[in-house]
Amino acid sequence: MTAFRRIFSDLLADEQGGSAVEYGMIAGLIVIGLLASITGFADANDQKYKLLEDELTV
Repeated sequence: MTAFRRIFSDLLADEQGGSAVEYGMIAGLIVIGLLASITGFADANDQKYKLLEDELTV
């Protein structure tokens, strides 16, 4: 039973994979930011094309 406790405490103390998780979270936030900005750009671009279309069809 003490071997199990030692192994479990070693697993809890291990921080080796922490940086990979942090890099994954940073990459995820960058992707979310890119998607939000691309969506905003696409909406603004769509409005400009609709305005241009309305001006040309009248």
